[in-house]
Amino acid sequence: MKPNVVMLVSHPIQYYVPIYRWLAAQGDINLTVLFHNRVGVTKSFDAGFGREIVWDLPLLEGYKYEFLSDRSESGGICFSVVSALYRINPDVLLVHGYHDVTNILAVLASRLMGVPVLMRSDTKPTPQNMNPGLFKGALKRLVFKQVDYFLSIGMLNRKFYLQNGVPARKILFSPFSVENNFFTLDGNERVWRRKQTRLALGISDSEFVVLSASKLIKRKRVSDVISSCAQLQAEGLPMCLLIVGSGEEEMSLRAQAEMSGAHVVFVGFKNQTEIRDFYAASDVFVLPSELEPWGLAVNEAMASGLPCVVSDQVGAAPDLIEGKGTGIVYPCADLLGLAEALRRLALDRPLLLSCGSRALQLIADWDNSVCAKEFRVAIALAVKKDQQHSAAV
Repeated sequence: MKPNVVMLVSHPIQYYVPIYRWLAAQGDINLTVLFHNRVGVTKSFDAGFGREIVWDLPLLEGYKYEFLSDRSESGGICFSVVSALYRINPDVLLVHGYHDVTNILAVLASRLMGVPVLMRSDTKPTPQNMNPGLFKGALKRLVFKQVDYFLSIGMLNRKFYLQNGVPARKILFSPFSVENNFFTLDGNERVWRRKQTRLALGISDSEFVVLSASKLIKRKRVSDVISSCAQLQAEGLPMCLLIVGSGEEEMSLRAQAEMSGAHVVFVGFKNQTEIRDFYAASDVFVLPSELEPWGLAVNEAMASGLPCVVSDQVGAAPDLIEGKGTGIVYPCADLLGLAEALRRLALDRPLLLSCGSRALQLIADWDNSVCAKEFRVAIALAVKKDQQHSAAV
């Protein structure tokens, strides 16, 4: 008999949807995805981007789903999650994150029902996460005790669980991933997209293009990239900084770019089907963030064949960049370190090409298909553990 599996997540997320489809297509589980709200499929205001957005990929095809509310904004408690769980009567619950009250309700309800719980989050050790305060700390410990297995997305996430007292035997691996095939272009198509995009943006073939693609908010530290690129251009390096994204910092970043005299091109927010053109047009991707739990744009860039320069506060750095030959990690907020990393890649073409090639090779093991298979393993373990418990009782 096929187990009933419920996945609980805040809203339809473009990175996760292929995983749902893959699991549903296997035919050996009955999957239902419960969403808190309709963000992503209904046009809604995104505070980070500073504008209304709706993703231009189909997010609700190929799997069974339900919405716990009709809200088109984040936040709020969905008490209906309890009745939904009792109605579906799952054999396994996989919940994304532990901070949200709706998720906590689902975990507690599942334990009362005797349903095994899997948990996945992108949390990494930070002073705030490791010392959340008396009440939040007690609540976290209570929730963690109800979880049968934790799905770690990478090294720092695993370290977070271990430092919070989770036994290593309860931590499984499920890589934080994107749909690699969507971003990996064959040689001819990449060359064509590179040429056409640069032509449209007024970027010459000879310029070394640095790509920054993120929400334009303070913690992303896009101003660091502008400063470092301006320094390199002042040294005479023919380069251009391409900034994709929007947000509250956009006006100040534009002013900074203008004052620097550097060649900086702002293209605004770009949807999923558009973003590939900008990866194709670029030579290197930069993510200078602080407080970055992971940074899935790094996955996208690597799947596009780009070397990556990231700060040491990016969660993906230990797994995908540091010591991997796929790019360079520098200390967050170190403008000279960022400039030196970009200088090395701009002046050493063999290094640039080697990093891009290794990026493609490494990221093949971090595809959504790999993640989905690990989900399947975790579900099977949870079902087996529950069956063993039932037999013992």
